[in-house]
Amino acid sequence: MAEFPIAVIDDGPVVRATATLPGCLPGRVLAAFTDPELLAQWWGGELASTLEPGTPYTVTFTRLGRAITGEVVAYQPASHLEYTWQWDHQPEAVRRTVRVTVTPDDAGTGTALTIIHGPHGDGAAEAASRAEHREGWEFFLPRLAAQLS
Repeated sequence: MAEFPIAVIDDGPVVRATATLPGCLPGRVLAAFTDPELLAQWWGGELASTLEPGTPYTVTFTRLGRAITGEVVAYQPASHLEYTWQWDHQPEAVRRTVRVTVTPDDAGTGTALTIIHGPHGDGAAEAASRAEHREGWEFFLPRLAAQLS
């Protein structure tokens, strides 16, 4: 399996993840977050969304018996997707925002992927939440890169 430069850091109120995916066009990389078939292959969930701002963005994880529910904030094919989310079993949970941005890499032969996940507040519970989200992206981004390679 090919190695891809991936970094996931706790950047204060947000978790910032970056990856460079050589040989993948930006549209294909963003489609991994918007195309139900592609999303299922690396994230393992079933996406339901029309990708219109203000409409639901729901990913159901059948094996977990859980779903993330939220809404599309912004979407521009081959550019960016922003959505809110929270676990369906935590109705009082704070909704987080995930912004996925794709741009051509410096060589012009692949894609630079950036994910901003947050914001998170201060305190121990919020630090724990950031750590969980960081660990999640550290686990799933290599799967995404492998799927797209």
